[in-house]
Amino acid sequence: MKRHRRWDAGSVAVASVGSVLALTAVVHHSAEAAALGSLRAPALALLLDGTPAVALAYGGYRLRETELDSAYKWVVAVWCLGGVVAFTGAVGLTILVRLFEERVVSEPQFTLLVTASFGGLAGTVAGYYRARAVADANRARRASDTLAFVNGLIRHDLRNDIQVIHAYAGEIESADTDTDDEVSEHAEIVREKADEAYDRIDATGSLARTVAGDADYEPVDLAAVVADVADTLESATRATVTTDLPDRAPVVANAGLRSVVDNLAENAVEHNDSDEPRVSLAVERSEEHTRLTVDDDGPGIPADERPSAFSRGEGTSGGGLQIASTLVERYDGDLRIEGNDPGGTTVVVELPTAADEEASAATEARPVGE
Repeated sequence: MKRHRRWDAGSVAVASVGSVLALTAVVHHSAEAAALGSLRAPALALLLDGTPAVALAYGGYRLRETELDSAYKWVVAVWCLGGVVAFTGAVGLTILVRLFEERVVSEPQFTLLVTASFGGLAGTVAGYYRARAVADANRARRASDTLAFVNGLIRHDLRNDIQVIHAYAGEIESADTDTDDEVSEHAEIVREKADEAYDRIDATGSLARTVAGDADYEPVDLAAVVADVADTLESATRATVTTDLPDRAPVVANAGLRSVVDNLAENAVEHNDSDEPRVSLAVERSEEHTRLTVDDDGPGIPADERPSAFSRGEGTSGGGLQIASTLVERYDGDLRIEGNDPGGTTVVVELPTAADEEASAATEARPVGE
């Protein structure tokens, strides 16, 4: 069964213009028929100016049923009104010129009704194809951006994981076979990172839909995601990771939230050249926004370089901060870099807090990969 779409401002405007013109034509020619005592000529005139008016009203209904966004439908309505004004204005000026010349102008109402109806119809058709062209171009651009983003994400995130896998595989090969605990620990890390890599591959569909703006969002427990990332980061790197987390912190996001936290935490360790890097992850809740703060004791980012830190990085087609920033923007959140006295960097992410009824209606929010 076909589902009918709701009326929107653009479709209503087009249908209203056509309906008003059709009604005006009916009233005008009905009065004309009464004055003449004949239906033949007024009926023919009504056919000429009423048909395009009715077609315009029907065009508003058809516009409602199209897949164009409301903003593009409003563009069609503007073109429709523009056609009415342009055609009627041009013909109206010729009528005014003849009136100024004191020449006889017969039935200007009929002439104006015809031009207004055909002008609105022509404007609607032209506006529709214009809106379709713009929508298709934007859709193609989003698709291109999505492919580039996912490519950069896979190359960046999985490259880091595979580097860890190779490093620990080398340790296993060179380890003393009598050190069973060490071999077992390294093997466990290799397995965990391999599982994490598979989870990230599985999540790329959600990430692509998020970048394209077609994703469905749901409550995701940020506190659980951060706790899982902290455990993984501490076991796989030399960093000391501390957390300050509430029992639960549902935010409006999707599977890509794990990539946001992963990239920010891993970026804090990757660019820290100290022997014992330290990273602190904290989550604070409020009614409207939930804040994630990532502190490190690395070299820091100069204030004048912070804006460019979100741009694409050479060789990776998108660095960790750029990936995180793109996803946070799609979640209607905010990401910023601050100084961290006496040294280091603080990255702050603010995301919309999931409404209580939304969180209770959803199944248990859990980190990506589980």
